Amino acid sequence: MKKRAGGQAPLKVICMAKEPIEQLAYTTASSGSQGVSYDYLPIYLGEILGLPAELDALIVTSDLQGIAGHGTREEHSSKLVGEELPEIVALLLESILPQYDPERVGVLLCGDLYGDPLKRGASGDPLPVWKAFHQHFGTVLGVAGNHDLFTAEGAGWLKAASGVNLFAEPKIATYCGMTVAGLGGVIGRADKPNRMPEEKYLDTLQKLLHRGPQVLMLHQGPDFPSQGLPGHAGMRRMVEAFPPMLICCGHVHWDQAIAELDNGTQVINADGRVLVFTAAEMD
Repeated sequence: MKKRAGGQAPLKVICMAKEPIEQLAYTTASSGSQGVSYDYLPIYLGEILGLPAELDALIVTSDLQGIAGHGTREEHSSKLVGEELPEIVALLLESILPQYDPERVGVLLCGDLYGDPLKRGASGDPLPVWKAFHQHFGTVLGVAGNHDLFTAEGAGWLKAASGVNLFAEPKIATYCGMTVAGLGGVIGRADKPNRMPEEKYLDTLQKLLHRGPQVLMLHQGPDFPSQGLPGHAGMRRMVEAFPPMLICCGHVHWDQAIAELDNGTQVINADGRVLVFTAAEMD
């Protein structure tokens, strides 16, 4: 196993609530676009070891593909569920943190934040969700999913906004005391948006891993065949050859939110869920 650059310790989730503290109603397209489905977005609390001193909380979410409330676009506002989410999470944090400071909250968005209840897997502009998180929290980082289509104006806003960074290109940087890497999109045909041929994707991932991130934001993630959790086998084999890190991803749904690879890397699958982590007390 390779050593981590810089000697930074990984972040490690040590506990995760089994039941959500809150659920946000939303409407999405049913499988096969046969009508609509009325669902609830669960919000879970957890504790994480190694959270930087600059942060009081870390929020991770992905695949918020629906509109807020229960109803069609014709019956209700077209506000995306991800636009309503930040205010709800901010209220929760106010209730659990004695000295809540929104500027000391980090957000990791792992893609596919646009939804249309009339079309399953619709692609569109997720910028309103990014703006909503920016309005409520100090640092918002993320990658694009395969259904996220930013306009030129939206990309410009993201570049100019303080405390906001869409990893439009694969990169690694330090935010709030964390070394964070990001690789958006999925493996697929290069002539389609936010897709990359498998060989190029894995080569890009390997280059990021060599730089030793503590946190790796992806849209598509590794598989866990021993637990029957879907994902990409090549990504798993590559990640296992490197020091442990915290991977945040989505794209496919797992029945469980967190799994741990043989090398100690923890993978948070945030597809259709929200995880709110506060600092764990060290023994």
